[in-house]
Amino acid sequence: MTKRIYLADNYIKDFNSTLVKNTSKGIVLTETCFYPEGGGQPGDRGSLIIKNQPIKVNNTRIHQELVIHETETQDFPVGSKVEGKLDWNYRYRLMRSHSAQHVISRYFQVNYQAETVSTQLKYGKSRLDFQPLRKIPLEELETITKKINMILAKKLPVSIKALPREEAFSYLREKKYQTKYLEMVPKSIKSIRIISIGDYDFAACAGTHVKNTSEIGEVSLISTKNKGKFRERIFYTVI
Repeated sequence: MTKRIYLADNYIKDFNSTLVKNTSKGIVLTETCFYPEGGGQPGDRGSLIIKNQPIKVNNTRIHQELVIHETETQDFPVGSKVEGKLDWNYRYRLMRSHSAQHVISRYFQVNYQAETVSTQLKYGKSRLDFQPLRKIPLEELETITKKINMILAKKLPVSIKALPREEAFSYLREKKYQTKYLEMVPKSIKSIRIISIGDYDFAACAGTHVKNTSEIGEVSLISTKNKGKFRERIFYTVI
């Protein structure tokens, strides 16, 4: 199992670790601050320095609790000391986009009774699928954008905490979280990581986030696309 130090602190940019395994896909370390692709968030990029040799990390994935840093070279001795460094500009923009996604999802849940059924974060344009949701005209989308930016401008604190499984489920149901997703959490998971955005949004999430909505800046809801009966895709970006 790789210790994922980003879970406690999303602002760690570099770290020291030890190489424990080489695979055909990449390098496994004892611990890392690289986020592995999942939950709609892309894996981190950056570099590892091993034996004074800088190695580019093109992506990060997880397999059976092992975080795999995808590199072109995987022939270093097990036990080698490693320095890791994130591509911080890439990660930080994804953090802003992810925190923005939580606020957007909550807005549509409260105002349109629509649940988020799919997310995909990108460095540029991200997307969210909502259901049930009718087609939203461009003028209405512009109004929604303004209202969401007003929420972000309140400088709401973003906090992270872990609760025991059943306590977390009770807490999230009380906060009106989309509870059907709780059933998807494997029973082997005994502790749930909860992201709170002021008193506005509460969600179970293993992704990376900013500390305050003021860091997000503003968002722009760009366009919509119908993805089936009562399912609408909304594209957005952080500015």
